[in-house]
Amino acid sequence: MDNSNITQKEMHEAFLRALSGSVLSHSNLARKPLEADLRPPLPHRVRLYLFKATYPPGGRTLGEHKIQLMVPGQQRRQRASFDYSDGRIVLLGGYRSDLEVFVLWDADLYADFPFSRNVQVKAETIYVALAGQIGMQERHIRGKGVETVLTSRADLLHKAILLRMELTFKRLTGS
Repeated sequence: MDNSNITQKEMHEAFLRALSGSVLSHSNLARKPLEADLRPPLPHRVRLYLFKATYPPGGRTLGEHKIQLMVPGQQRRQRASFDYSDGRIVLLGGYRSDLEVFVLWDADLYADFPFSRNVQVKAETIYVALAGQIGMQERHIRGKGVETVLTSRADLLHKAILLRMELTFKRLTGS
């Protein structure tokens, strides 16, 4: 499937399909964010902000992928944050449908962001996922520290989410 034509519903379906038997329930697939209740050991209540991972030419390193952060209701020249209400854990992800690769960023590092903020991942990290492993890339976020971006194909998404939770916990606790 051409990545440029994938709908929000199709991306959410791919995410839920990758987690197959771990999904207890979910919200409307066509709306962002997707809320899902998952089986242990995955986090029980998640709110997923999933964006198309694109690789437009010009202005970026060759092959670098990006997502553009925009939350429902956010307008141009407006700042926003992800919704952590109701005890939900926020997952920030990108999806490259033609490669069937998911990208997971540390959502906690992206509070109070401007409309259409770019968040990137290197091509090499995508290629590691294509090779059947979980890709890991460190990014220095000005004023916030180091983030580890993860990539995985659908068959390793379960493990990538668990690793994302572990890395976020370690960053928050300083361990």
